[in-house]
Amino acid sequence: MLVLTRRLEESILIGDDIEIKVLQVRGTGPQAVVRLGIVAPKSVTILRKEIYDEVVAANRQAAQPAASLPAELLRALRVPESE
Repeated sequence: MLVLTRRLEESILIGDDIEIKVLQVRGTGPQAVVRLGIVAPKSVTILRKEIYDEVVAANRQAAQPAASLPAELLRALRVPESE
């Protein structure tokens, strides 16, 4: 992990076409909030990590096999075999 210190209005560049700029800093210590501006091509997807993590977890859960159906329910749903 690269760790940088930036002041208000200072930027970092990622490659030739992505710029991240510090727009505002409010508060100090663990309660501090930093507002960032990102300039990037429209083809670059930018996501908040916590939202991305939630979507990944939901997708994994949806891909899990469904819980087993009770035998009684399976019998009730069984289609009679053709003769």
